[in-house]
Amino acid sequence: MSQTDNHPMATAERKLLDSKPFSVSARVAMQLGRESISSSVTAILELVKNAYDADATLVRIRFQGLDTDKATMSIEDNGRGMTVDDLRNHWMVIGTANKSKNRRTNKGRVQTGEKGLGRLGLDRLCKRTRVQSITKGGQEGVELDVDWSRYEQLESRLEEVVHEIYGVPNLDQDPLTKAWVKFPHGTRLILEDLEDDWSTEALLELKAELSLLVSPFSAPNDFGISMETGRGDGNLDGVISSPPFVLDAAYWKVIGTINELDMVEIQMQSARHDTEYHLKATPWAEAVKGMGGKPFCGPLRFEFYFFPRKDASVGEQTLGIRDVSRFLDANQGIRIYRDGFRVKPYGEPRGEGDWLRLAYRKTLSPEGVSQDRKPGNWRLGYHQVIGAVFLTQDKNPALSDQTNREGLVEGKAFAHLRAFAARVVRFFELKHQTFEIEKKAALQPTEHAEEKAKASADASDEAMKHLTALLQKLQQTTVRPGEVPAMVTDELNQALVATQQSLEKVKVTAQESVQAIATEKAQVERQKNMMSNLASLGILAASFGHETVDWAGNVVKFAERLDEDVIAKAWWLGEAERPDVQKTMKFLVSESRKLRKFAKFTLGNVSREKRKVIKFCVRKTLADVFTAFKEVIEDEKKIHPEYPESGEYLIEGYPMDWESIFVNLILNSAWAMEGTPPAERRIRVLISSEVSEYVIQFDDTGRGLEAGTEEAIFNPTFTTKRNERGEDIGTGLGLTIVKSFVEENSHGTIAAKQRGDLGGASFTIRVPRASRTTGQPQKK
Repeated sequence: MSQTDNHPMATAERKLLDSKPFSVSARVAMQLGRESISSSVTAILELVKNAYDADATLVRIRFQGLDTDKATMSIEDNGRGMTVDDLRNHWMVIGTANKSKNRRTNKGRVQTGEKGLGRLGLDRLCKRTRVQSITKGGQEGVELDVDWSRYEQLESRLEEVVHEIYGVPNLDQDPLTKAWVKFPHGTRLILEDLEDDWSTEALLELKAELSLLVSPFSAPNDFGISMETGRGDGNLDGVISSPPFVLDAAYWKVIGTINELDMVEIQMQSARHDTEYHLKATPWAEAVKGMGGKPFCGPLRFEFYFFPRKDASVGEQTLGIRDVSRFLDANQGIRIYRDGFRVKPYGEPRGEGDWLRLAYRKTLSPEGVSQDRKPGNWRLGYHQVIGAVFLTQDKNPALSDQTNREGLVEGKAFAHLRAFAARVVRFFELKHQTFEIEKKAALQPTEHAEEKAKASADASDEAMKHLTALLQKLQQTTVRPGEVPAMVTDELNQALVATQQSLEKVKVTAQESVQAIATEKAQVERQKNMMSNLASLGILAASFGHETVDWAGNVVKFAERLDEDVIAKAWWLGEAERPDVQKTMKFLVSESRKLRKFAKFTLGNVSREKRKVIKFCVRKTLADVFTAFKEVIEDEKKIHPEYPESGEYLIEGYPMDWESIFVNLILNSAWAMEGTPPAERRIRVLISSEVSEYVIQFDDTGRGLEAGTEEAIFNPTFTTKRNERGEDIGTGLGLTIVKSFVEENSHGTIAAKQRGDLGGASFTIRVPRASRTTGQPQKK
């Protein structure tokens, strides 16, 4: 039985009149084509990529009459060419799938095109196009003449606009110069009456884009592009290439990979010194937390080169800052290449396509690389890096192009790619800053500046005393006028030289002291600012607590009244509706109680008593935190906490510090257990007593720490929390504050492990026991 027989109107009164497919007007088809190619430069790039797919080794882009109203462009290649059947059945069929079916060319190249839309870019480039092509060994060539204005007719349908195809003996006559030059095989596009005004600036942009089309450090070695403007401009004409030797002058080379077994590895090395850093091959789930058990992006390679924008050396050749800056200005950014060809718009040298938000991160943390004593704050600048992610069609099919050729589809695969690249960048930032801080400490140990200054001052004082004694000795010596004993003269000269050397040392050490004081002042200023911000947050929290505790109480009271009285008397509610309404009211009561409890906790956390250094039981503080957040931890997050219910563990410090410590650790654990089955969500806190300290062991069943970040997680602004797009979302301050509270305020220590006994992250806190007699912490 057919679908027609099942239709409710399939009766004798209905009869079949016609069968017809949808059709598209010619004007709308061309308009859609223009919108699928974002710019004229992108259109030319697509045509160049078509030449690569045709196994060409050279593409020539030439202009003629750019300063006239009859400007012409020729794009020709020495590829395999087309037969008349190829022209009819493939080139003239919009959206043909022949490239999708045949992913590799005769040369074994992976084809860059797949949607069959690139040729529509010709419509935005010119008014008329002649397509000429001849195959290797072919007896004659073919020519197609397309007048794009015919598609502007309002009543024309796409299939009604027909074009003439001609057979030609050969393609040996150059369409621009009219000279006879052998053209054995390939395709030539002649674009007449160009739509764009190809100014020098526009041509420079085209050349820059062509130079970035293939990777400057991983380009196909059998494919080239040349450009001739017809103006004799040496800055524009000639073979298009990038100077790869400059990459050898990079300060660091960093390579991150995801292999076929979903293992992540990072290597960081330099031609300028012997120091190397390495993250050994680590499973994806361990290296990039929170992004699933395997990378949806597939295996790939991320390679970048870091330039601090200083003079650089390459073997015996020295490049000045101007040379380095010129190269960086033309190539800076982190791009994405698929099968050797660039995917726009990622990593534009002018700053567009900053998909890792390097510039934004730098503005948030503008500190110098060796400005801090501990690594963690420095960020890589967009203008300091040249790099690329290398993909392939075969191994990374989930990373597909958007229709307009302006980027990849931002799905789960792209989020994983972004998270991985950000992980590699963070690894580099931390290791580079560590290297620079250690180098600065070795070259100029500011912590000894005061001792060096004192030693230099003492030496100068001794020299001055010696010189004074010699002068007194000279005054007491009886000599003839104009005569000085040779012995005294020599000794005096030696004393003068020693004094001068001492004064020079004083000058140097004074400069070191000034720099040390400036560094210390900057560090204190940053700490002061952070403390001021924390104080502001404390004031805000206190204000929130004061203002909301009464409001929350009123919300709870009226929510309970609604739940008990109003619903019972709501005669207008039907029996089917009543359960849903009652469920909603129960939820309102529960949430309002949480709000009141949180407001009371916030207000209690900043009370005057908790802002004093006192002796208190750290176990009771832990229990109070778990009790205060019971509804959130146990009821909402479905986390099962385990902690000591008895025992007196006295320490000395600020109680509010330890409330913040435990809240931070609990919130981190809750985030780390997202996606874990509720029955497996556990937090376990153990407290043990040793001779002079208590050991607090905090474990959970979450995803654990990223491999190699056990120390970095305590650095300011370092975070591994990401959203679904793979972007960092954490502030990176929580564990920094925890470490500060433990070490500076309570004289303890804190250390982290990637995985503990429960399988998740593990933190070990050691804090001195408070003396029962004096109330003072026992020192180790």
